[in-house]
Amino acid sequence: MAMLFGIMLLVSACTKELSIQEVQPEKADPKVLESIQPATSESVQMLTDQQKGHYVVVYAYSPVTLSVNEEGTTLKIHIKSSEEDETEMVKRYIFKLTTNRDYDTIQLYRNAKEIPFDHITSY
Repeated sequence: MAMLFGIMLLVSACTKELSIQEVQPEKADPKVLESIQPATSESVQMLTDQQKGHYVVVYAYSPVTLSVNEEGTTLKIHIKSSEEDETEMVKRYIFKLTTNRDYDTIQLYRNAKEIPFDHITSY
């Protein structure tokens, strides 16, 4: 019985799916919040911890949604901005990225145009 439980635990750990989900700031890890660089204009940051995973922080003038997909050894992160609710103040959005493996390249897109990360750090 213990062996069966161990195998089930191992299989569930190996089947993490590729996903990205928004995290409310009050529920984010304090170390993640401490590592975020402030911004006064639109920018994108990647925060990484080998144990806890990856976070993508987006500063934008309008609400954003993120999606991810993979092509071979490349991970593609797509940011889509909502142009309906633009404000004069930049707002911070935090997303947790769950990956099922390591990637050679991470490509970032905002409204279908490839852009670089403004800041990449480990915490």
